[in-house]
Amino acid sequence: MSSLTEKVVATLSDDIRRGVLRPGDRIPTEVAMMKQLSVSRSVVREAISRLQAAKVVETRHGIGTFVLAPAVDKPMELPAADLSSMLDVMVIIEFRIDVEAASAALAAARRTEQSLKQMLAALARFESELERGSTDTLAHDVEFHLQIARASGNRYFFDVLSQLGSGVSPRTRLGSAEIADQIENLRNVLNEHQLIYRAIERQDPDDARAAMRMHLSNSRERLRRAHEASERGE
Repeated sequence: MSSLTEKVVATLSDDIRRGVLRPGDRIPTEVAMMKQLSVSRSVVREAISRLQAAKVVETRHGIGTFVLAPAVDKPMELPAADLSSMLDVMVIIEFRIDVEAASAALAAARRTEQSLKQMLAALARFESELERGSTDTLAHDVEFHLQIARASGNRYFFDVLSQLGSGVSPRTRLGSAEIADQIENLRNVLNEHQLIYRAIERQDPDDARAAMRMHLSNSRERLRRAHEASERGE
C-alpha cells in the first residue's frame, strides 16, 4: 500500500505545486481519485491523512477536503539596507529578469480568459492615467506584473513578486524628472507591457519570455541612464 499511497500523495502535491489546485479549492472526491489513479479507497484515505498531517489539506466533514494556504513561518523581507543604493536596485532587477521571464512564459501556456481580462484591466488603468496627463501609474504597473505571475499557475512566482512589491521598482528611483519626460518614459513602459500581453494572449511562451526580458532590461537601462544624469547634476 505504501507505494500506491505515495503515488496519490505525489499526484495531489504536484497539482498543488503547479497551481492546478489552489488554496481553498476542493480536491477530487475519493471516488474520482480511485478511478483516476486506479487505487483503493483505503489508499486514497491514507494519502489524504498524510496530507492532513502535513497541513497541506483539511477535511470539512460533510463538505469535502480542501487545499490549505501554505504555512509561512517567517515572511520574506527585504531589509531597507538592501535597497540603499542604485546598484542594489539594479541587482534586484537582474533577479526579476529571469524570474519574470519564466513567469511570463508559463502564463502564455496556462492563461485563461479571466486572467487575460485582469491583465487588460491593469493595462487600461495605466493608459487612462497617461491620457489624463498623470504619472500615477505605479500601482497599475505592479498589478500587471502580479497578474502575469498569477496566470503562470505557480503560486511561488506570485508570492515572490508580492513580497518584492513596488519598493524595488526602478521608477521609485528615477528622481523628479519633468512631467513630460516622465510621460514619455511611461508610454514606453506601456508599449512594452502591451507586447508582453499580446504574446501571452496568443499563447506564445517564447515571445512572452523575450518580451518580458526586454521590458525589464530596458527598465534597468532607463534606471542606469537616470542615475548617471543625476550624478552629473543634470
